[in-house]
Amino acid sequence: MVDIRDPGTLQLPLAFKRSRGRPRKESPLTGAQRQARFRARREAQAQVLHERLLKALGYLEQGDAGMARCELESLVAETSGKRGEDGLDA
Repeated sequence: MVDIRDPGTLQLPLAFKRSRGRPRKESPLTGAQRQARFRARREAQAQVLHERLLKALGYLEQGDAGMARCELESLVAETSGKRGEDGLDA
């Protein structure tokens, strides 16, 4: 409350403080919806990996071992994250 005779008092803010943490969404996903999205992403990624593996095998059938090795190394690098020279996780 502001005292009109006292210049040291201030108007109190009426806005509420924001709660801690991440703000809630208006329409959050249910657990089942989140799980379905996760499975769909995982299945799509597995399909891409399968296609690239078949591509590498096709190089081997054509006799181009260098291209097959390059394709497989890039596939391993993408799927396993960053790896060191010795093959161990960095």
